[in-house]
Amino acid sequence: MKYFDFELRTTAIYTIVAIIMGYTSYTMNHTTYATLAALVVLFAVTAAMRFLWKIKEGAKWWLANGAIVYLFVWVIVWTIFYNSYVI
Repeated sequence: MKYFDFELRTTAIYTIVAIIMGYTSYTMNHTTYATLAALVVLFAVTAAMRFLWKIKEGAKWWLANGAIVYLFVWVIVWTIFYNSYVI
């Protein structure tokens, strides 16, 4: 049971950071810089969680429990903000 709680906590953190980065990417208003910033934040959050929680899992675990979720949520939130711009 504790293992699944840990996975859910990791996924929740990635989701929250992705929502924040989706809005930040919209405010940056430059696709290349926004994508680069989002990837840097992804690697920084992964490194921080590895360091703080002493996670020894491999790349497959990180992709399944965070990186894929982060990238999808980030693009979705960025697209929502981009398309909701009212002149």
